[in-house]
Amino acid sequence: MNKKEIQEELNQIAQSSFAKKSDKQLLAYELLHQIYKGRNAGFQAKELIKFNNPANRKCKLTPEQVDQIRTKYVPHIYGKKRLGDEYGVSASVIFRIVNGKAWKEYQEDG
Repeated sequence: MNKKEIQEELNQIAQSSFAKKSDKQLLAYELLHQIYKGRNAGFQAKELIKFNNPANRKCKLTPEQVDQIRTKYVPHIYGKKRLGDEYGVSASVIFRIVNGKAWKEYQEDG
C-alpha cells in the first residue's frame, strides 16, 4: 500500500458512523469527567466517612496507645521498629502516626 491508499482508507474510517459515534461518546465522557472531577474535588464518598472514623473500625491501636507512641518515640533511641514490635504493628504504621499521617484527629495541638 502506498501513502495515498492508506490516507483514503483512513478517511473512510474517519467518515464512518461508527467512528463519529465513538468520538462523540469519548467527548461526552471527557466532559462528564471534568464536571464531576471539579465538583467532587477534595470530598470523600459518604460511605467511607463512617468507615474512616476509628470508633467504627477494628483498629489494633486505641487513642491512648497512639498518644503513648507519640510521647515514647525518640529517633534512633526508641525508634519505629521497637515501638512497632511493642504494640504489634509495623514500623510504617508507627511512621504514619508519628508524622501525623494517621490518627490525625487524635494528634496533640502544639
